Amino acid sequence: MSLSASLSTANSSLFVTGERTSIVSRNIANADRPFYSKKSVSVVTIPGSGVKSSQVIRAEQPVLFRKVLTSSAAAATQGARLDALNFLNGTINDVELGSSPSALMNSFSNALQTFSAQPHSKLAAEAAVRSARDLADGLNNAASIIQQVRNESETGIQASVNRVNSLLADFKTVNDTIVKGTIMGSDVTDYLDQRDEILANLSNEIGVRTVTRDNNDMAIYTDGGVTLFDRSPRNVEFQRTLNLTPGVPGNAVVIDGVQVTGANATMPLQSGRLLGLVEARDDISLTYQAQLDEMARVLITAFAESDQSGGGGPDRAGLFTWPGSPAVPPAGTLISGLAGTIKVNSTVDPDLGGDAVLLRDGGINGAAYRYNSTPGDASFTDRIDELIGNMSETYAFDPAAKLAAGASITGFSGSSAAWLQEARKVADDAYAYQSTLLQRSYESFSNLTGVNLEEELALMLDLERSFQTSSKLVGVIDTMFTSLLAAIR
Repeated sequence: MSLSASLSTANSSLFVTGERTSIVSRNIANADRPFYSKKSVSVVTIPGSGVKSSQVIRAEQPVLFRKVLTSSAAAATQGARLDALNFLNGTINDVELGSSPSALMNSFSNALQTFSAQPHSKLAAEAAVRSARDLADGLNNAASIIQQVRNESETGIQASVNRVNSLLADFKTVNDTIVKGTIMGSDVTDYLDQRDEILANLSNEIGVRTVTRDNNDMAIYTDGGVTLFDRSPRNVEFQRTLNLTPGVPGNAVVIDGVQVTGANATMPLQSGRLLGLVEARDDISLTYQAQLDEMARVLITAFAESDQSGGGGPDRAGLFTWPGSPAVPPAGTLISGLAGTIKVNSTVDPDLGGDAVLLRDGGINGAAYRYNSTPGDASFTDRIDELIGNMSETYAFDPAAKLAAGASITGFSGSSAAWLQEARKVADDAYAYQSTLLQRSYESFSNLTGVNLEEELALMLDLERSFQTSSKLVGVIDTMFTSLLAAIR
């Protein structure tokens, strides 16, 4: 080999070593950055001229990355559901505190039993009425919590939609850069990392699938099949309602004119935080709302008064009233929002100047509705016993409550509490599973594509030795050239 060829080889080695050192330094500097992939330089040998770098190679695991995206979307769905259920659990709290609708229902039933045993006691009558008021207040508070959950979910949906649109705009910028860089033969590996990170953030909001085309161009679709990005982002639209109406689903999310949430969705979303928030707003909350509304309806019905005069007057709301009073709600028909408006009739509320004894005698709606035909009969218990029996009677409940179609009011309230706790447990288990799956998927992906600092530092030492060797070779060749020129002179 001539001295010129040897010098060319040594110089090419120095140049390639410098490029490789630069890449290793880049790896070390970004080792802690999420979704940064390990880079390496592809080196080729040129006969008679040494070596040269052909391109920067990026560590990739497409299958594992897709798993990370799907796991992220699934975990986000369950997380949004669990957050809503945990908030709704505030209507139950610790069962020993007795603040749940079911516990308040049992307390009211016990108060009626006590009043039946002491029909002459005004204190027992007032205690029963106050217990009824606590029950009504409990239903009001639970309905208020449901509305809070729904309104917060609505706010979350708007925030999620805004974030999706923002991420799609960022994706276009990065994707265009990648396509142009690929055509020009530039190093686009860092931009590919940025694009993966955007996709990971996007999958947290909405389930996505991707298709890679020529020149590293990429298209994005929802997991329901709607186009999110194809050379340009599609608009994700949502009209937020400031205060949702009880029992009425919120507005749907629309992508590129296609409805993707709600009962009429033609290509519905399958996962993502956005889906979980919609389910919390329109599925979980509305079902629980329906259960409370049905409790309120049956309470009004069970404690309604009927005409005792023989005149055939209509049944009228008694102990419990609602905005439609004095009429009684229709049987077996859900009245949305009723749990938030049920009250104890002021005519019997001792704290509002009412007479609690009317609970025993009847007549809340006037003399025609009086059950105790003997004025002053303090031992009269027929009406109280009838009311106690009404609480044990089987009623038809609306299917929207998603519980047994026929049950007693106390049994129904207990089933409602069990439904909420079971839904919360299922969501908690699902979230734990999906979170673990996401963690394991990301760890596997990171282990194969991420930066191992120990390996990079060891490679850096090898490159330093290679650089030193090539430098010494250049020095030797320089000495030989100097000697050769001196001999010629």
